[in-house]
Amino acid sequence: MATAGPSMNNNLLEGVELTSANVEQAVLQFYQSSATQETHKWLTLAQLSPQAWSFCWDLITPDKKHEVQFFGASCLAVKVSRCWGELRPEQFPGLRKRLLDTMTSYQGPKIVLTRICVAVSGLVIHCVPEHWPEPITDIISMFQPQLSGPTPNYRSLTLLLELLTVIPEEFSTLLLSSNRRATVRNSFSSSLPTVLPFLLGVMGHHGTEGASTEATLQACKCVQAWVQFGVPMDSCDPVVDRLLQCVGDEELQDTVIEALSSLVSHPDTHKYPQRLMGVLKKILPLDTMLHQYMAEGSYEMCLPVLSLFITFGESHSRLLIDWSTSSSEGRDVVLRLVTAILAASSCHAQFPTQETISEMPFGFWYILQDDIIACEPEQYQQCVALFGPVYTALVNAMLNKSMYDPKDGEWSADQRESLRCYRTDIADTIMYSFNILRDGLLHSLLQHLDSAISGCLNNPTHWPPLEACLHAWYAVAESLADSEEEEANPLLSMFLAKLPVIPFHNNTRVISTALDCIGGFSDWLAMHPQLLPHVTPIVTSALASSELSMAATMALKDISRDCTDSMKPYAEQVISSIQQSLTSGTLNTGECVRLMYPLGKMLSLLPPGQILPRLEPLLANHMQALDQLSKTPPDQNSKNRIIFVLKLLTMLFTTLDIARREDDQPESECGPLVDPGSGESIQQPVFLILKQCLPVYHAICANYSTDPDITEAVCTNLKQGVSTLQDEMRPLTQEVLTLAMACYRSTPQPAALELSKQFFIMYGREAEMVDPLRSLLAELCSISLATIQTASLSDHADLIDCFYSMLGQVLKKQAGLFLSPNLDTNLLMQAAISCLTMPEQHPVKSVAGFINHLISVSREVEPLVPIVNTHGEQLFMQVIKCVGGDASRSYIDYFTDILLALNKKYFDNLCRYMNSMVSTDNFPTELCSREAKEHFARSVLKERANKRKLQETVREFSLLSRGLLGSEYAAQLVQLGL
Repeated sequence: MATAGPSMNNNLLEGVELTSANVEQAVLQFYQSSATQETHKWLTLAQLSPQAWSFCWDLITPDKKHEVQFFGASCLAVKVSRCWGELRPEQFPGLRKRLLDTMTSYQGPKIVLTRICVAVSGLVIHCVPEHWPEPITDIISMFQPQLSGPTPNYRSLTLLLELLTVIPEEFSTLLLSSNRRATVRNSFSSSLPTVLPFLLGVMGHHGTEGASTEATLQACKCVQAWVQFGVPMDSCDPVVDRLLQCVGDEELQDTVIEALSSLVSHPDTHKYPQRLMGVLKKILPLDTMLHQYMAEGSYEMCLPVLSLFITFGESHSRLLIDWSTSSSEGRDVVLRLVTAILAASSCHAQFPTQETISEMPFGFWYILQDDIIACEPEQYQQCVALFGPVYTALVNAMLNKSMYDPKDGEWSADQRESLRCYRTDIADTIMYSFNILRDGLLHSLLQHLDSAISGCLNNPTHWPPLEACLHAWYAVAESLADSEEEEANPLLSMFLAKLPVIPFHNNTRVISTALDCIGGFSDWLAMHPQLLPHVTPIVTSALASSELSMAATMALKDISRDCTDSMKPYAEQVISSIQQSLTSGTLNTGECVRLMYPLGKMLSLLPPGQILPRLEPLLANHMQALDQLSKTPPDQNSKNRIIFVLKLLTMLFTTLDIARREDDQPESECGPLVDPGSGESIQQPVFLILKQCLPVYHAICANYSTDPDITEAVCTNLKQGVSTLQDEMRPLTQEVLTLAMACYRSTPQPAALELSKQFFIMYGREAEMVDPLRSLLAELCSISLATIQTASLSDHADLIDCFYSMLGQVLKKQAGLFLSPNLDTNLLMQAAISCLTMPEQHPVKSVAGFINHLISVSREVEPLVPIVNTHGEQLFMQVIKCVGGDASRSYIDYFTDILLALNKKYFDNLCRYMNSMVSTDNFPTELCSREAKEHFARSVLKERANKRKLQETVREFSLLSRGLLGSEYAAQLVQLGL
């Protein structure tokens, strides 16, 4: 050890001989304060080394320190579980004997013994059944002499129980192929008739003189671990009975109920509905314990039983429905279970400060209603009659549980967040309940609303029920918007008509939830505009409040979006309210930007001549500030103000459109705007604003030429302007493109490319615009390619994505723009081919799409053919390298599209490329034989139309190239379609 000492002191463990003494010293050093990362690395490698099969035994001897023994046992477990392939079959018997002898004779700490048990478990799993036909029977028989007689050996019993518990647990975590796992599972399943009687015998001694509670507890854990192998339902009654006999012992209760939960949730149990009904009858009396704990307020004590009931309900909700609709006995049993779960949902305590159990059943209520909805009509009606009262009671409970605590200001941030999430779950549950109760729920909520309004009128402090009721209405808003039942209309009209008479008492929570309701019902309000007078004043009056402005601006945005035409009578009122709010100084920047959306919608409803006069008071200060800031030296405050104003204008441009085109209306159908009174042409307000702003934008971009945030904000603003104006943007085209190029030259970024793309698509076919646009495209390509080469490709992933996405769109719609003598197509294609190996998905997808479009379009645009001919083989070989392992397997479909395009448009070329690929040794990897490549080539070349088959062929070749073909991992990928 003399040579190892200095290297350890110098933290250099490499080169040290792998002996038990050296490993022991390293372990001791690891547990000292001088431990280093090198020590940890060395010990990890030592565990995996072939020598570990030898030195690990020396470390487990009683004379070693406990830390060393633990490492030795862990090392043994790692070798058995992960390095089993290092052993020859003739070594198995010797290892088995030594492991079992070590386990039975070991007298040290339990934590070490557990690791030895893990090693034995791994041995059992690897040997069964070929090299150890009946390991479980043999192990139990081995311990039998110590367990027989009037006074069984307690240590032997606990050791056997520990081992029998660890074996199935190790089976769940050990990495096995699906075939091997099925073989082991079948072997263990056949051992159940041996294991279960033994465990039941141990549990049967519980409560007798001299019996060990710890042994019973371990036996219960063991039962839970073994039921994963499928307890035969014909023989499960003794297991359930014995577990229930132990449930009264508080020390055993949690484990017993976990074992029962594992048993009833096994995937095969649904095949035996009658036996399962018998199990349910046996466990249902536990509801007495549940109700008792709840009556005492011991909610945490309810968790095990409640968890069992919910597990049964979620696992067998379909059976619950069948039982409840087929016999009176089944109905009574099911209702008893559902009532117990409902009691937990309804517990009279504040969540989360006093209880946390009421959130557990949310999943059950969803699954039950989902299965009810899926029933045939006759059974569905039975379910509605049977479970309707249950869901009504659930909704009533949810209304109580969702109430705010007036003292929640004293809560911690985590508690407030828990309640927020809890209320979201309640809203979802009420929405699901609507699927069962329909109009009954609306009638009930109207009654609750009337009651809450009365209570709040009498005492303003009684606001929580009112807010909770409004929250419930908000929950069903989405369901009601999709409802076609006419009878729902008057009920909703009654609700919305009540909103103006609600005694808000300036309570921000009540008003905020009412605003959420209004926004949630915006779709429905669009169908019933006569209700807008009831709700619009509530929204506009709330804009002035800093506490309500977020909810108010969101509600106003929703109703202005969905009810635009119906809002015309209220446009002036809304514009005035927005103006007051924007000038009040109470809104934050996000709310100001959001308000520009409804402002644009409402202004578009006014006569064109009134729009700019109404806008001027709102925009004048901002426009002046923008002009002044464009002339002052850059600083952070100025930058923030500029970006804020640009965002305001961008949002305004989104909705300020007096042309009001439909999304699918062709540009050719949109003639010039004409004043119906005078017959004079009208210019879009956005055009006039942009015309005024463009000189300022030029100055700003010149002043902040190297700031990507500013240039992005300017280009995004212009892009939205173009999107709104479309062909009406024509007079400003040259100025906008000049600005876009100025931005892109200084700081290349995606927003300028997106802006330019719109002009390529709009004007790419117009003769007078072709040459300028070709020059623009050439310069954009030159700048982009130069930028990409300045650093690693991943550093420019977003730019590459947007650049090649733009090129793909141009190729698809205006391919003639590529016929420019200034466009370096060689460099463009070489860069595209290089980008195919990027790890980021979006740029690879865009580049592959560009190449695919180029190949397809080139046969229609003859001058593009040489580009493909020149770079085709390089492209093909790169694609094969990507398929073979140079790119992520999740991108295979992108490469398949390129191969398919080559196959369709350049078949002769592809045949030559395939020959080159086949004749190149060790390409794309050394795992690909010539025969495999020939088969791949034939399969690809014959698929010129069936994309799905070609994808399968390419995926299989990818697996072969990566050494995964035939592996369990590959089988799972194929099943997933990957």
